Amino acid sequence: MTEPVRTVWRHSRLRHLCLWLRACAAHSAPARFGAFWSAQYARSGFKRLWARWMSGPQRAGYDSLFCRLRQWFGRRLRKFGTAWAPIWSHSLTARTADRLRRAAASRGGLTGRLLGRLRRGDLPLFLFCLYLPVDYVLREWSALAALSTYWDELFLLLAVFLVVAWKMRPDASPEPCLTPLEGPLLVFMGLGLLLMGVVSPILGVAVSGYRAVCQYMVWYFVIVRLVRDRRAVHICCALLAALGALVALHGVYQYIVGTPIPRSWVSIHEMGVRTRVFSILGSPNVMGDLMVMLAPLAAGLAYAARTVRVRLLCWAATGLMCLACLFTFSRGAWLGLAAAVVLFALLRDRRLLILAGAALVVIIMLPQIADRITFLFTSDFANNNETAGRAARWAYGIDLLMRSDPVFGFGLGRFGGAVAMQNQTLERIRYFYMDNYYLKTLVEMGFVGLIGYLALLASLLWNGFRTLFRVRAQRADHAVACGLLAGLAGVLTHSLFENIFEVPYMNAYFWGLAALLMVIGFRLGIDGGAHPTQETRASLP
Repeated sequence: MTEPVRTVWRHSRLRHLCLWLRACAAHSAPARFGAFWSAQYARSGFKRLWARWMSGPQRAGYDSLFCRLRQWFGRRLRKFGTAWAPIWSHSLTARTADRLRRAAASRGGLTGRLLGRLRRGDLPLFLFCLYLPVDYVLREWSALAALSTYWDELFLLLAVFLVVAWKMRPDASPEPCLTPLEGPLLVFMGLGLLLMGVVSPILGVAVSGYRAVCQYMVWYFVIVRLVRDRRAVHICCALLAALGALVALHGVYQYIVGTPIPRSWVSIHEMGVRTRVFSILGSPNVMGDLMVMLAPLAAGLAYAARTVRVRLLCWAATGLMCLACLFTFSRGAWLGLAAAVVLFALLRDRRLLILAGAALVVIIMLPQIADRITFLFTSDFANNNETAGRAARWAYGIDLLMRSDPVFGFGLGRFGGAVAMQNQTLERIRYFYMDNYYLKTLVEMGFVGLIGYLALLASLLWNGFRTLFRVRAQRADHAVACGLLAGLAGVLTHSLFENIFEVPYMNAYFWGLAALLMVIGFRLGIDGGAHPTQETRASLP
């Protein structure tokens, strides 16, 4: 802030109003109420009981209940690890994986360098990056179709078990792996439990709705604790960018060959659109959102790369994903990609705005794109939107909320999402996807749940910008963080028009990338004018 701006701010009425409000807050009724209850809690028996349970050895000579349980659980985990570690290390699976990794590393190249840097402890992170292809194989392979419903829960439980086991090791670091986003996440998950208890006419449906909203947020806590250094962060980002490039390549191939699509995907008034790509995701909207999430990440890796060859590969992957997003003909994904590109350009390189503007002019001149955009301003679109489109669905959902309970909502899993579509328990209402995740949250959880969810997302964005400030002197980390933040912001923009978080792997990827962003800023980041370390430079592809 320059000196003239400081002078204007120092003498402004807004500053005097803020100072007056701060002075009045100390003597206000809420402050006195909080001080009164703080004093009561300090003298309460509950505080003494809690301190006795959570403290170390007591004067009476025995450990607290919490410490004894922790020690017992740690002994059992160490005994289990000691018994099974030799069996696993000599197993055919472990030996085959190590042999393949060494063979790939000996061949050199980008893939060999990435696989050569993978350690056995990074296997859960590697599998998390392959969440989408594993889910696709399990869904499409009839022999494993029975696992497609439960494999993600089993994988999450296995990852949680590994985190607990590593933290219970004798040589584990005693420092907690805490980030600023864990508190808001726990608050929102607790708020969801509260609302599930308040509004749950059918408990099974409420539990399924709560699981659909909060289960994949657990991946944030897992990824934060699985990532141990910068190398793991950059390898995860490189694997995700490579996955996005392969999916985009398949999507471009679908557009070239003109893959047949259902008639409902294109309006009868848009005859110029001959196909919409979807790759292995099954939906052009979901594929467009995946491109929105991963294209800025690939661009960030391009700025972080050390060699020209890797930089060109990253830019090629970025362009390929942008092209695939264009061929999805998802207007919501286009808007999300535009928001991600503008944010990334403002954060990293403003020269990209000129390139993006030139690309936009060329794209609008294409007949299919122009027809898709200009259709928004026709009377046919307005009539369809008001009768059976998003506007009609949004109005119906808001009316249902106002007729039920605006404060606490209609109930988790009861309207607007996948759980409600699978459990249509009421005959008096129409069931459909809201195509707006924020309105779906509002209808199911009321204004209490929506405010909590928006506060969680605001905390994510705020701490994302804090990450950029903390690593501003580290070129590689700052570039990757810009790509992560821009991709997350693009997904949040697209959620205004789609139920993106209803898709399990998209929800898991979103919170996994949020965890990587927080790890960069608050576990690996360096404040001030520090320079990139040798470890940071060595971790880049």
